[in-house]
Amino acid sequence: MSKDWIERRSNSLKRLKAVLPSLPSSLFPYLSLLLWVLPLVLLRSTQQSLMAHDEGIYAMQARSLLLTGDWVTPQWGRGYSFDRTIGIQWLIGVCFWLFGTSEGTARLPSAIAWIFSVLLTYRIGCFLLNARLAWLGAAIFSVIPLVVQYGRLATQDAVLVLIELVGIWALLEAGSQKRPFWYILAGSTFGLGFLIKGFMVIPAAIALLPYAIRHRHLLNPWLYLGLVLGAVPPLGWMLAAIRQYGNLSPVEGLFGKLFHLGEQTYLGAGRFYYFWNIPANGFPWVFFALGGVWWALRAQRLRELVRSNRSWLLLVGYPTILFVELTLFGTKTHYYPLQLMPFVGLLGAIALDHLVQLYQTRQNRFLLTGLNLLIACLGLILIALVIGIQTSPQIRLALGGNVERGAILGWIVGLGWLGTAMVWFRREQIGLVRSSQQWIAGLLLTSWLALATMNLTGFWGNYSPKLKTFLQQSTVQAVLCSHPVNFVVNEERLSRGDRKTYLLLNFYTPNIGAFSTQNVDPSSKPRQEIYAWVDPNLAKLPHSNKQIVATFEGWQLVLR
Repeated sequence: MSKDWIERRSNSLKRLKAVLPSLPSSLFPYLSLLLWVLPLVLLRSTQQSLMAHDEGIYAMQARSLLLTGDWVTPQWGRGYSFDRTIGIQWLIGVCFWLFGTSEGTARLPSAIAWIFSVLLTYRIGCFLLNARLAWLGAAIFSVIPLVVQYGRLATQDAVLVLIELVGIWALLEAGSQKRPFWYILAGSTFGLGFLIKGFMVIPAAIALLPYAIRHRHLLNPWLYLGLVLGAVPPLGWMLAAIRQYGNLSPVEGLFGKLFHLGEQTYLGAGRFYYFWNIPANGFPWVFFALGGVWWALRAQRLRELVRSNRSWLLLVGYPTILFVELTLFGTKTHYYPLQLMPFVGLLGAIALDHLVQLYQTRQNRFLLTGLNLLIACLGLILIALVIGIQTSPQIRLALGGNVERGAILGWIVGLGWLGTAMVWFRREQIGLVRSSQQWIAGLLLTSWLALATMNLTGFWGNYSPKLKTFLQQSTVQAVLCSHPVNFVVNEERLSRGDRKTYLLLNFYTPNIGAFSTQNVDPSSKPRQEIYAWVDPNLAKLPHSNKQIVATFEGWQLVLR
């Protein structure tokens, strides 16, 4: 070997050793967040079933894409509807094609979107705050109850949040790197968001405008190239649908749904629906986020941090504008505010960081003592409720099978909060620095364990247990696995509950036959055995030559 070769080899090894130590430190936040969130994604009950609205709709439409080979038309049963875009159906359909049809594969796009949203929340937080607060904000975001639930549902919402975060991240990267790629990526997210959830991407785009105008992103031509490229998938889908049906069905359907949603309310939700619903679905982190806004305005250290990173318009302005838009919109649902939750996590991190500083410097003991007394009281109230429910035969009978699962959850949260408060009251014995770390860990772990328990016990994930149990009966399984099953349904007369069952029966029936509104099978031969699901209204009418195989809440599985 030559001396030059040995020298070059030695220099290469030195450079490699210099690079390797830096890799774990740069990757550690992402790896640790993955280890934190992956169990919440993977832990689940062995019994799984879909929520009729809206999981059943998207899963059933995605299954129809595969069965019919028509990837343009959102369809099921005897007809089709263009009241929503087709992006999530495409994603679920691809998962069905790759991994088979099941609840888990239907929920896979949302689970993947949730994981990447946590990582992006950290990356965005590094721009808006600092790495330490960014990690804490991402960890909080991942244990907000609404986030965990919709990260495991086969709906549009988790994927929309990811796309919006990609757009914000791309704009932040573009502001620091000035490369065309980031502007193109940011612009393309609008069209991709529209493909996933239609016009619901517009409020997020409007909320982002002040930041984009302030930093002159709207003057960059590459952003508009991204808008054009992102518009190709939804426009291509709409043009294909118009060509197939010869009219403006997608346009009429989407605008009709928008006007319909703008005029109605959801389950009587009033103007102030989100003022109580968001805190309830984001408890307790929404309250910490409000504290984060307050201290970002009042505490000099935090005020300077936010000002130096020029993050006011994103950290506070974006969620505030989006909240106002959602409040003014006619239809209000508990899952629309999911788009706010990454910023709830980051603002909550500001609050926890400030509380820890007060904790370690022995400042404002009145505030911390009051907060921990409140946490301890909530824990004791939960424990008392659990004991009262478990010792009351009347309440146990009324709640049925949910008692044991609720009791486990109550004990975890009650003891977790009580233990967290006790850390504060024993801070002198433990040590201020160590106890402050344990105090934050107690808050996070209590939420984590409670949400993991909800997944493991089937509180979340098994939304239609009675129907799934019914379908697993041997007599029903023998029919579904061996025969095509028709549907005899008068859709106009179905109640809301019957319509939900109709959606799920469509998804869980492996081999669907014909659809009819008159009888079991008007075109069948006299001696041919025909199975069918008959809706509760038609099942009440007299039918000759019909044998009832099984009945579920008025729906009949019959043999002719």
